[in-house]
Amino acid sequence: MAAAPAGPGGAGPAASVGAAPASASVLYNSTVTLSRVGNLPSVGGEAYAFAELGNQITLTRAAKAGTVVITLSSWACQAGTWYGDDCVTAAGAKFTEPITLNIYDAPTSTTPPTVVPGARILSVTKTFSIPYRPSANATKCTGSNAGTWYDSALGSCFNGLATNITFNLTSLHLSLPQNLVFGIAYNTSDYGYAPYGDSTACHSTPEGCPYDSLNIGLSQDPTNVSRGTDPNPGTIYQNSPLGGEYCDGGTGGTSIFRLDSPGDPCWGVVSPYNTAPWYIPAVEFMAS
Repeated sequence: MAAAPAGPGGAGPAASVGAAPASASVLYNSTVTLSRVGNLPSVGGEAYAFAELGNQITLTRAAKAGTVVITLSSWACQAGTWYGDDCVTAAGAKFTEPITLNIYDAPTSTTPPTVVPGARILSVTKTFSIPYRPSANATKCTGSNAGTWYDSALGSCFNGLATNITFNLTSLHLSLPQNLVFGIAYNTSDYGYAPYGDSTACHSTPEGCPYDSLNIGLSQDPTNVSRGTDPNPGTIYQNSPLGGEYCDGGTGGTSIFRLDSPGDPCWGVVSPYNTAPWYIPAVEFMAS
């Protein structure tokens, strides 16, 4: 990652807020309580040119898979745009997007420069209804906050809207290993495993396609890891065709889902991004 999350990815409070309560069924948790945040820092497939993004994690124990919750950040507007300061969204408006959750065994080799997951043990795709971000509030959100929406409960303005999606894996009776790698994948106009392209109907509209303004929410390690552990602090897994999106500039390869990057952590919250706390995807794994 060349810089800290920004643009259609980064505006929002630092994720140093209370995580969801732990319980015996929670195997790993790096999510935050959405009632305490309007948005999270985030990275998007279109803005950050990735097809898949995830992390290696260590669960509290091996167990049967229950649910996997992923926090997203929606910057899409029904009309207008977040960057044009003219976002308009009807209450409750949503768009749909297929999102894939992949789960892999932990790597069998950790020798740099290319560390890839082990065998894929699950790939499941579900189409979710995702809320557009709320309309711009020209009364409460002015000056440097112009164009953002207002969260009355928090008394703060935000560009994106944090929202959770849930994969229910209970019926699969899948045994999860204690050490695993997960990946989150979805398509945008120009990126993903099967990009939609630029000839879609939404691409020619002023507001553009909503999936191009859909991001994966980021919490912080160690601040928000309340259950389980992150065995490779300062790194994540991603698949990007662009070398510049990796910490190592692409030395370990591009267009493959791999560790970014062994021996070269750069997913720090604060410049120069090579020290803790670290950005990580905000997810929760629960046992069935």
